[in-house]
Amino acid sequence: MTQAYTHRFTEVYELFGASTAVFAPGTHATMAYRPMGNHQRGVAIFVVGEIGGGGTVDIQLWQAQDALGTNAKVIAGKAITTLTQAAGDSFSVVAIELRTEEMDVDGGFSYLGGILTVGVANVEMTLIGLAGCSNYVPVATTAWAEIVD
Repeated sequence: MTQAYTHRFTEVYELFGASTAVFAPGTHATMAYRPMGNHQRGVAIFVVGEIGGGGTVDIQLWQAQDALGTNAKVIAGKAITTLTQAAGDSFSVVAIELRTEEMDVDGGFSYLGGILTVGVANVEMTLIGLAGCSNYVPVATTAWAEIVD
C-alpha cells in the first residue's frame, strides 16, 4: 500500500522500537524480532553519536521464525559497512531498508530483527525501527509516546 496524502505517517508506518544508549566495547546486542506479516517494507535507522578511539560498529538485519528468534539467520546483503572512529564515522546516520520478499517467507521466516556489534570503544547510538507499506491501515500507534498532528 502506498501512503495517501490524507494518511498520517503514524497510521501507515508502525514504530517497531526506538532506543538510545552508550554501547560498551564487546557489545553483541540482538534487537527484538518483530512480525512483518502486515507489512511489505521495513527500515532500521541508526543515528551514531561519538565513536570512541579505535571503536567500530557493525549492524546486520536478521530474520527468524518467531518473536523468540527461533532459527534466526542473517538476511543476505542487509548489513552496513563497518563504521569506525579512524575513518571519521562518528555522527553518521545510516539506514538499512528491507522488502519482505527479501526474507525467507517460504521457509517460515516472517520476523525481523537485527544484531549490533561494538568493538574496542564505547559508541553512542540511537536505533529506530519502522515497518511500512502496511496491508491493513491504520497500524498500531501504541509504541509512540505522543503523536501531534
